[in-house]
Amino acid sequence: MDFFYDINKPKTNEKSYGKLAVQQRMRIAMVFLNPLRPVIAESWLNQGKGSKKKAFGQALKKLMEDALEGEYPEQRVVPERVSISMGILPAVQISDVIFHEQELEVYFSSAENPMARSNDEVVLVVYSPEAGIAGRNTHSCTRTGGHIVVELPPQLWAAPFHAYLFVHSANKKQYSKSSYLGKK
Repeated sequence: MDFFYDINKPKTNEKSYGKLAVQQRMRIAMVFLNPLRPVIAESWLNQGKGSKKKAFGQALKKLMEDALEGEYPEQRVVPERVSISMGILPAVQISDVIFHEQELEVYFSSAENPMARSNDEVVLVVYSPEAGIAGRNTHSCTRTGGHIVVELPPQLWAAPFHAYLFVHSANKKQYSKSSYLGKK
């Protein structure tokens, strides 16, 4: 008798190269974005049609399309191309970014635009995948302020981190696309 199925016999089929590549892309993207989930859930909510899960899915899709490079198994995230917020508000123009040991200082300006309001809030996000920590500014800073200073937590004093800046309306209904400030 020829057996065509035996529960005790393990499958010997190896996964295809394409399947492994896609799985790795998804894994890398999830590992990078997961710590930023609270910010993404808020800032991508319009793209997710009001659902936090859909918002995260849209951010994940955007990262996989725009911010992954390399071929399997050497794929990696390019942090400069990651969008942690998305929207129609005009972003601020970054004038200068100063990385101090215990704080991050950013100078910015905003051009006249009918969509830009003086009370739009500026949000600064710092994220260290290596240290496994992400945070945002706790004090309010407006578009017209032109300057934001954030005290870094002790975990980031010596660790490398990425910094992003974006703007949202006072009622948190509209957001700008995030700007990458660099890596310390």
